[in-house]
Amino acid sequence: MIRSFLIAALLALPSVLNAETASSGGTIAVVNNEPIFASELQRESEPFVERFNKTAPEKDRTPEKIAALKKEILDRLIEERLLLQEAKTRKVRVLKTEIERGQEQFKEPFRADEKGAPRKPADIEKAFQDQLIKEGLTQDQFNKRVEEQIMKVKLIEQEVKSKVELPQDAEVRDFFEKIKAKMAGKPVKTLSKEEEADLSQISKYLERMTGEQVNIRHILIRSQRAEPASGRAAAKSKLEGILQKIRGGEDFAFMAKKFTDDPLSKERGGDLGFIARGDLGLPEMDAVIFKLKEGEVSPVVETEIGYHIVKMVEKKNPHPLEYEDVKEDLANYLAQRVFTQKLEKYLKDLRAKASIKVNPID
Repeated sequence: MIRSFLIAALLALPSVLNAETASSGGTIAVVNNEPIFASELQRESEPFVERFNKTAPEKDRTPEKIAALKKEILDRLIEERLLLQEAKTRKVRVLKTEIERGQEQFKEPFRADEKGAPRKPADIEKAFQDQLIKEGLTQDQFNKRVEEQIMKVKLIEQEVKSKVELPQDAEVRDFFEKIKAKMAGKPVKTLSKEEEADLSQISKYLERMTGEQVNIRHILIRSQRAEPASGRAAAKSKLEGILQKIRGGEDFAFMAKKFTDDPLSKERGGDLGFIARGDLGLPEMDAVIFKLKEGEVSPVVETEIGYHIVKMVEKKNPHPLEYEDVKEDLANYLAQRVFTQKLEKYLKDLRAKASIKVNPID
């Protein structure tokens, strides 16, 4: 998970507003005599841990799993530090115009207010400057962070991405035929465990994309099965009251924004977009959802994470898989796989020649 995050983050020029600026909390690692502070790891890991605690099944929310997650994030921080050090050693240059474009990209989240209304240029700048103050960064410090992030991106583009070519059509078509065979349950000869994993992952994805899909909204009132019966009953009663109001004419999206305990869909009025069977990981939901008609609202459904009601927005029927529809995506996927392999090796080589000391994670 974190490896793919590193790749996507670096090449997409991620936010640096959360970059550590103070040497508080002790040192968690030292990379070629440069410290990574425990407070930096804490700040970087907070959003991941928070999301993990909100979305993972209760049985998986253990100190060991959270420690493993933090270790992955620390590995990413170490690799980012190695990339920056290498970029400086190679004297990677960043143009002023590139920094300016990077700065504008970081302002994207501030172009609309909390309600989604567009802000005026002066208000965008004020919201952005307020965020810098909140993060304890001066404008010069922020500019430096942007420059360093671009240096890492350019280093990867020069040393890794530039050496990756799109595959030939014959290779893409061969991969497509293997995927079709995998989807049909036929034996497939693969070159490696990695290719086998790729085929399984893509086959499942394409089965999902070509199979029945539904666009739904939902409202969740969270209540774990381990809770006392009185708590579960109260949660169910609350949702039944919400359902009664919806059936009485209240707008489902409005009620979802007001009451749902699902933070990922709350602001979208409970909209989960298009999903396929198994996407939610809640069999009780699948048993109800795919029987609904467009516009229909379900009764209350109990799952391990609480109580739900669902509104069917739209249904898509299954359709056959055609090469022309997916060849470009498959070519990009194969190129991305080569890029990932080359980046893995590049980072491994940087680690091999570096002096790295890591302290235990609390």
